[in-house]
Amino acid sequence: MLLGNKPNNDAVPASESLVIQLMLQQRYAQAYELLLAQQSHQTSAVYNMALCLHWSGNFQEALTRLESIQTVQQMSSVNKVNAKSDLKEIINKQNLTDDYLHAMSDAYVKSFPSAASDAIVRLKTDCWLQLGNYAQVIAVAAPIAHKGYRNITEALQIANTKKDNGI
Repeated sequence: MLLGNKPNNDAVPASESLVIQLMLQQRYAQAYELLLAQQSHQTSAVYNMALCLHWSGNFQEALTRLESIQTVQQMSSVNKVNAKSDLKEIINKQNLTDDYLHAMSDAYVKSFPSAASDAIVRLKTDCWLQLGNYAQVIAVAAPIAHKGYRNITEALQIANTKKDNGI
C-alpha cells in the first residue's frame, strides 16, 4: 500500500467526531488541518481551532478565534498565510510528542497518509532501538530525521553513539 504526502479530504469526509478523536490522540496538526479544510463557522469548529492553537502556544491567535465566536465574525476573514504558519507551529510542537503511540483509525490513515506513514517509521525505529539493531535504526529513521520527531532524533543519537563506540 502506498501512502502519499497530502491529506486526502475526498476519500474520508472531515467529521466532527474525527476532529475530536484526533484531538484526544494529541494529533492537533491533523485536527487543525481538517478544521481548516471544513471552513466551518460553527462554534464547535472555531472552538476546536482555538484549542489547537492554544495547545501549540499560539495564545493570541487562539484568542482571535474565540473572539470571533462572540462577535459572530466570518471565518473567511482569516488570512490563509497565517493559517499555514499556524499549522507549521502546531506540527513542530506535535512532533515532540509520542502521538505515534496512539491507535490509528482507517479514517486517519486515509485522511493523513503521510502522518500514518511517519508513525509506522517511528514505531519501527522504536522497535529496532529496543532490539539493539542500531544499523537498522539509522537506516529506518534517517530519511525522516529532518521532520524533527523527538523519538527519531533521540534514537539516531543513541544509534550513532553506539555505532561510533563499536557496539
